[in-house]
Amino acid sequence: MERAKVIQVGVGGFGKNWIEGIKDVKSIQIVAIVDVVQENLDEALKVLGDGNIPVYLSYEDAFREVKADLALLITPPPTRHRLTRAALDAGMHVIVEKPMASNYKEGLELLAISQQYDKAVSVNQNYRWTPEMKAIRNALESGMIGKLGVVEWQFDRDGSRHRGPQSEWRKDREEPLLTELSIHHFDLMRYLLNVHPESVFASSFSPIWNERIGHSSTSAIIKFKGGIHVNYFASSANKGKDTTWTGNFRLVGSTGTLEFTEGTAYYVTEAGERQQLELPELEYEGVAYTVNEFVLAVTEGRKPVTHITDNLISFSMVGAAVESSKTGRVIRLDTGHYQAY
Repeated sequence: MERAKVIQVGVGGFGKNWIEGIKDVKSIQIVAIVDVVQENLDEALKVLGDGNIPVYLSYEDAFREVKADLALLITPPPTRHRLTRAALDAGMHVIVEKPMASNYKEGLELLAISQQYDKAVSVNQNYRWTPEMKAIRNALESGMIGKLGVVEWQFDRDGSRHRGPQSEWRKDREEPLLTELSIHHFDLMRYLLNVHPESVFASSFSPIWNERIGHSSTSAIIKFKGGIHVNYFASSANKGKDTTWTGNFRLVGSTGTLEFTEGTAYYVTEAGERQQLELPELEYEGVAYTVNEFVLAVTEGRKPVTHITDNLISFSMVGAAVESSKTGRVIRLDTGHYQAY
């Protein structure tokens, strides 16, 4: 298979993590990088180990001068519409970092933009692509715990410990936790459960020590098809031991439980006996899996797994949670404004 030529826009902060994650993916070739900060470009070239890769301070110049198959847009959500349209106009497929937009309405607008072209637009959801998540999904599909009925999910991080210049645009957002972090968890729920969400009831808040304008904590009850009830709590204002970025969760079935605790996946019997799940081997994980799967999908003529139409379902859960927190109402996801499937 011919390697897909890639332009990455945004190589500072998370963008640097992307460069580190994808530089050895065999199905792609990075042919240009773009950033508004020269130092970020210099650092990215060091990571890539190839000083001959063209660098640009302007995405317009890069898209005009370099022929590529795929644009990776690792930039803040307010830039996504403009950059996606420009990449599509330049004849490229697109992967955008999550969240796809600042809010659900803008997500619908991005979908409308993508539908004007014959190119694929996908959203990164790298939390899916680890051996642990693959093992848990395999266990669910095998019937290891019988009929799944209850999910308990808890995420705790102290956001003040992980703050950098690249996060400054987040500090004034109304619901930074839901839009920036919970989107990962909601999408991962969909991947593991493999059923559609039906409703969300949420309440966002901030503890008294929160330094940011937006809410840093959320409680939510989410119902999925098949009678699956999710109890979700997340906070980016934690004091004490942090969870992983995925959080800790339990999937409780009629004959046992699957747990993900401190980065390890377990099967727990009804008698309480606990054993680690056997993990599958993956050629790629995280963002490397995202990019490689996308290239394979385009080559095979199918939609990528996290194509924008699929990811809109996950993003509808975020939009519904934000609205529920504002209004105090249960928001349906299988009818009305947020129905994305």
